[in-house]
Amino acid sequence: MEKGLVNISSATTTTLIEQYSRKSVRVVNVCNCNQDENVKIRLFLDDGTNQTSFVENLNIPGGTTLEIRDVVFDSSVLSLKLQTQGTGVDVNVIMR
Repeated sequence: MEKGLVNISSATTTTLIEQYSRKSVRVVNVCNCNQDENVKIRLFLDDGTNQTSFVENLNIPGGTTLEIRDVVFDSSVLSLKLQTQGTGVDVNVIMR
């Protein structure tokens, strides 16, 4: 998988940027590639004990892309995670 590209094909929680990695990202694009089903997402920060959401319980219609800007955080202490829920999950994530 190319840096900054993530494909998710099940209802799960995926770590997009690891804690302690010192990587940065400013924009996260989440594309629901399934034309027929909505996908519910949660984009959040995790320090291993606490979690804080950028987006919580957001339904993305089939064939739609959500762009989240100004995703600024300190990856030396926090990880960035994406939780997906739904049937037929087919999500592409592009981070830049």
